Amino acid sequence: MTTFIRTLSLFFLVGTSAYPQAANLPKPDPALPAIMNEWAEAQKSVGDMEVAFQQTRTIPALKQPVTAPGKFWRFTDGAFRWEIGNPVATILVHDLNEFRVRESASAPWQVLEEDDARYRMWARFLSGREASPKDISRHFVVKEAVDSPGITTVTLRPKAPFIRRYLNQLDLQISQATKLLVQLRVVQGDGTTVLMRFAEPKSVSAELKAKLLAR
Repeated sequence: MTTFIRTLSLFFLVGTSAYPQAANLPKPDPALPAIMNEWAEAQKSVGDMEVAFQQTRTIPALKQPVTAPGKFWRFTDGAFRWEIGNPVATILVHDLNEFRVRESASAPWQVLEEDDARYRMWARFLSGREASPKDISRHFVVKEAVDSPGITTVTLRPKAPFIRRYLNQLDLQISQATKLLVQLRVVQGDGTTVLMRFAEPKSVSAELKAKLLAR
């Protein structure tokens, strides 16, 4: 499984109530920063879209960071396609009939069944049904800062000690004007940092959608 998939796994899992330990966590904070609620609300009106991103992974043991481009397509009916690498290596495709995963350029396609935990994870996260503001407040200590004009940075730190062994914090940079996520920084427990910078979303035609989801 690629580094980015592991990163998304952590983001999804700590942002939901899937953990049995969740009952022992503190109650949600009284309120999230307004920008978080506005961002969550804005996701409901986003149509079929394509977003390019650049991923940079920095590992303490390596002198140079590793960078890879990627693209993500999300459709209003819940279908999606995610790919990363140059040339493209990892691909996730959900066409509403089946969920296909290829985790390297030489690996065969895998079709995940609905009772597979990976299916439930990706189907919810990549289809746009991310954790709600209530879930985020329940599982994270949330801090807000304005680091540059027009951009608000929201830092999420896990409340659960067992999660902090793997995930130190998430930094989300959100445009105040567009309510779009422009950057996501993930600091893992071992000091590894994964930084993703997102381009402006583009609309997707029905013809392109059919091509992207086809076998």
